[in-house]
Amino acid sequence: MTETTDIYHEESFRDSVATITSEGKRNFINPKKPKGRLFNLRTAFSIFYLLVFFTLPFIKVHDAPVFMFNVLERKFIFFGVTFWPQDFFIFAIGFLTFIVFIILFTVVFGRIFCGWACPQTIFMEMVFRKIEYWIDGDSYKQKQLRAMPWNAEKIRKRTLKFVLFFAISFLIANFFLAYLISMDELIGYIENPGAHIGTLVSLLIFTTVFFLCTGGSGNRFVSLFARMEDYRVFCWIKNSIVVAYDHVRGEPRGKLKKRLTTTVNVPTARKTGRVKALLQNLKRIPGRVIV
Repeated sequence: MTETTDIYHEESFRDSVATITSEGKRNFINPKKPKGRLFNLRTAFSIFYLLVFFTLPFIKVHDAPVFMFNVLERKFIFFGVTFWPQDFFIFAIGFLTFIVFIILFTVVFGRIFCGWACPQTIFMEMVFRKIEYWIDGDSYKQKQLRAMPWNAEKIRKRTLKFVLFFAISFLIANFFLAYLISMDELIGYIENPGAHIGTLVSLLIFTTVFFLCTGGSGNRFVSLFARMEDYRVFCWIKNSIVVAYDHVRGEPRGKLKKRLTTTVNVPTARKTGRVKALLQNLKRIPGRVIV
């Protein structure tokens, strides 16, 4: 009974969401600034994705955008080729192929997509999080800033951070709009904003939602609304690669150390009077002692 109770208490952290306290209030999480070879590689991939995202609207093929998804006019362009509603069956086949690809990718590679290619992760971790580290500092300084009373320093940092977050969200929202109506059409809207008030209001609403989903409350959004993770978990098999924290292997935290097994002959040590000296030396060596 005692062993069962210990296991229950040890695994009880799995029964609740880490971003919500037992009182139902938000639990602010300040992740430590990552570093290392894999993180640098992931950053390089993210920079490539962002360059592609911000470059494609300017590229044209046969005087048409490379990609355009004009849902309002039911006009879609892929690599300069225009598709209309009567070509929907081609789009349906491509969409089903993409869904099958996601399922097979998930079965083989697990949640690698989440950390290396998910747009939500790219924007939140590689854009907004880096700005947060630049303004607020690492996790320890962020906790200090949150506990600090509202003074000039805190107001300055909070204002600067959220103004930058909203400005970047507005920029990204404009590029999303460019994928819908083409960059040429977007430039025309910018040159004459008074004639497109409705579009501007819609853009500001999208900007606010995007700001809340990434810079404002990104962690809560992912935990509460990003159900794509549930579908991927459903596709896992025992050989799937899972990028996740292993509670058993990860505790106690710290760098890996080479563990040594040392055998001590206690009777012999007692005869020679070296028991105390041996035990003091063994305490400095990570590993286990067999006596």
